[in-house]
Amino acid sequence: MEYSVAIRTLGSAGEKYQMLLDSLNRQTIRPRKILVYIPFGYELPKETIGWEEYVRCPKGMITQRSLPFDEIDTDYILFCDDDISLESTSVQRLYDGLIANNGDCISPNTFPVEKLSTLGKIKKAIAGYAFPRKDDGWAFKIMRNASYTYNIKPSHDVLPTESAAGPCALVRKEAFLSIHFDDERWMEDFRFPLGEDLLFYYKLHIMGYHVLVHYNSGICHLDAGTSSKKLPSDWIRRNVALSFVVPYRIKYKRRNTNFEEKIACFFSFITRFLEQWCFVFFKELITKHNFVLFDFPIGLINGYKYVHSERYKDVPNFDAYVNE
Repeated sequence: MEYSVAIRTLGSAGEKYQMLLDSLNRQTIRPRKILVYIPFGYELPKETIGWEEYVRCPKGMITQRSLPFDEIDTDYILFCDDDISLESTSVQRLYDGLIANNGDCISPNTFPVEKLSTLGKIKKAIAGYAFPRKDDGWAFKIMRNASYTYNIKPSHDVLPTESAAGPCALVRKEAFLSIHFDDERWMEDFRFPLGEDLLFYYKLHIMGYHVLVHYNSGICHLDAGTSSKKLPSDWIRRNVALSFVVPYRIKYKRRNTNFEEKIACFFSFITRFLEQWCFVFFKELITKHNFVLFDFPIGLINGYKYVHSERYKDVPNFDAYVNE
């Protein structure tokens, strides 16, 4: 198996980026290339292992992961964020899981929500609208409102999935190119990539590719500051707008979505919207004394306007390439 690594970065992850490079350098299956995609105008990191290559590109979470990758001539691509670390056998484990399960894409379970305490799971359900599910042979399943349910007790190290975490994925280049992930760059308009990983994996899934999650890959997320970044002042409005656009795109407006399914999607979204509205309003009011009652309906209106804008009308349907 030959693969190349594609790292997206802004060059500011520091020692955690060095940990990633070091861990790639000691893989039992060594990559043919380590390509680091960094936006124009950003300084190159001083951290190095001496043989990685830098490629300049436009900035954006989705943009940096939806390039043509003409520099890559291997059958497989290992996509990495700049704040993960791998054990020496991690790529071997991913590849073994891929082959044993006839997969096209496999992602490590870098955010093990199933290991949360009972209180943690309750918080996740209320704050993130993510719910535990008995083991049914699947890792994550996507609901009609674009939220997800997760396997509370996985029976195997590798399970099929409808979505996964975004920091890392081993994928066949042919499968990646076929989903035209660059179509999803519309999300860059919001400067808030909520659901970026969902668009990637779920698009592979609906096109018939076998997407997998590995629960024991030895890959961990180091968090180089994503959770501590200062949120924009209008983050709730952007969040809500995207929370409207994403389910509209991936569920409601699919070509094969009939009238009854659209009604079910509508009520599923309304249920989530009302629960999240109440939660965020009281949380912000109690913890930060912010009165955000009207941010939710404004975000909802913004999302509605966006999917009916000339900009969005130029974006191909989410399932435009199914059965090509």
